[in-house]
Amino acid sequence: MIEQIIQNELEKFYPEMIELRRYIHMHPEVSFNEKNTARFIKEYLEKIGITNIKTKVGLNGVVARIKGQDSSKTIAFRADFDALPINDAKDTPYKSTIPNAMHACGHDFHTASLLGAVQVLKAQEDKLQGKVRFIFQPAEESNQGARALISEGVLEGVDAIIGFHNKPELPVGTIGVKE
Repeated sequence: MIEQIIQNELEKFYPEMIELRRYIHMHPEVSFNEKNTARFIKEYLEKIGITNIKTKVGLNGVVARIKGQDSSKTIAFRADFDALPINDAKDTPYKSTIPNAMHACGHDFHTASLLGAVQVLKAQEDKLQGKVRFIFQPAEESNQGARALISEGVLEGVDAIIGFHNKPELPVGTIGVKE
């Protein structure tokens, strides 16, 4: 039952997630410079009704929360959003507009996917059993973002966290899990 509801919500938001990903891809920012991306994430979260948002967490991070019926447990979802300092050489309408900055590792996809997940879970907030924390991590490419977020306590009170990274060598529809 809930799986079908989530599937329907995802299908409804899928075109918007594509547009989010393309926008983020066109406006990349490298580690420690993700201010516009952080602002974009915050404004999008506000647009879809998220009110519990913290910005400038661990450098340029954004952390948001929704609370379901039973708030005894907290699960977190994490995505990174910095770009690499390389030029985007492809010829597409959504190529990077910023010289020497490109989302070559899929962080645009990660961020758009997490924004889509926020939207789907927000629509089901009254049915959730627990709290959900959404962590948008800056500076992943420099290996500094996670440390900065953790030092500011973003994992305090979190019972489980799911962080994901795309892995193109896996077949479409396959999920790899590491403990």
